[in-house]
Amino acid sequence: MKKNWLALILAGAMAFSMTACGGSSGTAATAGGGDTAAKEESAAAADQGDQAVGEGIEKPSSPLRYSLGTSSSGGNFYLVGGGIATILNNSLPDYFVITSEETGGSTANLTMIQNGEMEVGIAMTSSLAEAKEGTAEWTGGPMDKVRGMVALYPSYMTMYALSSSGIKNISDFNGKIVGLGSKGAAMDSVLRTAFDKMGVKPASIYNDGHGATASAVADGQVDAAVLFSFPPFAAISELEATQELTFIGLTPEEQKQLTDMYPFYTAATMPAGSYKGATEDVPTVTEWNMLVCSSEVPEDYIYLMTKTLLENNPQLMEIHKSLEYCTAENILNYNVPLHAGTVRYLQEVGVNVPDELIPPEYQK
Repeated sequence: MKKNWLALILAGAMAFSMTACGGSSGTAATAGGGDTAAKEESAAAADQGDQAVGEGIEKPSSPLRYSLGTSSSGGNFYLVGGGIATILNNSLPDYFVITSEETGGSTANLTMIQNGEMEVGIAMTSSLAEAKEGTAEWTGGPMDKVRGMVALYPSYMTMYALSSSGIKNISDFNGKIVGLGSKGAAMDSVLRTAFDKMGVKPASIYNDGHGATASAVADGQVDAAVLFSFPPFAAISELEATQELTFIGLTPEEQKQLTDMYPFYTAATMPAGSYKGATEDVPTVTEWNMLVCSSEVPEDYIYLMTKTLLENNPQLMEIHKSLEYCTAENILNYNVPLHAGTVRYLQEVGVNVPDELIPPEYQK
């Protein structure tokens, strides 16, 4: 639906442009020999339009084919990534053909960027922390090619269980089967460590995609599940259509434990009404979902993509309401160095970039 909406806008703009050029051509043709002049005028106008969009950046000989990593279909990454690719393709057709790719999510996207198999992807700040340090098993060492591009939206740590389970707080996870998403993903490894330090002892951890985990909760195979998402998450909403859910909040002490252990977490409150079963505010933590890229993509092109996305926020919000958070100021929530093209744009609009976010390749 979003792609169709954006395509209609583009088609309308093209139709308007063609109509306007057609009128000019007709007038010039009556003067004799004016048809050629009209075509030259039209071509010059088109070149001026491209220059306005590209800010004087030289166009490649043919559009660059880039891949944008998302997640499995049905998740927010998949939806948002597809919408971002559409906006960039429609806004910058002479520069890019960006393909939104279904992937295993944050860690898969970062791995492919580091290996040169992908230019752009979506990742959470927990995965970015592990990528920067290079100590997690999945990283294979520090990922020095990963750069920050645009901040997308924060996700709430969302813990839920069937109301019939009697689970009401995180200590009730003791002796239970708890779903922590895909095996090896950052949330899985981070929360296993966090649970251990907080004295939470599940009987076992269930690892699968969040949609499959929600189904396992419905079937009684899993007692409680955890994910990070901006509500509503489709799989949870679908589960609530047939089951009554309880959403588990954190105490202030538990929030502090998590934020002290992991700087990429921030104490927050998931608003009442986010889900049918969330009848009151749910104290929790958040982390950011970020659009990242390879340091090997030229500065001009990341600058151009960053500028296009940040200056088309109304179109982003048509993709998902969470993208109201996609602003220049929120880029400062990164925990890895930014791309030189993003730094250039932020400096241009007056955002002061701290030294720790400026990459070594950035030249003023």
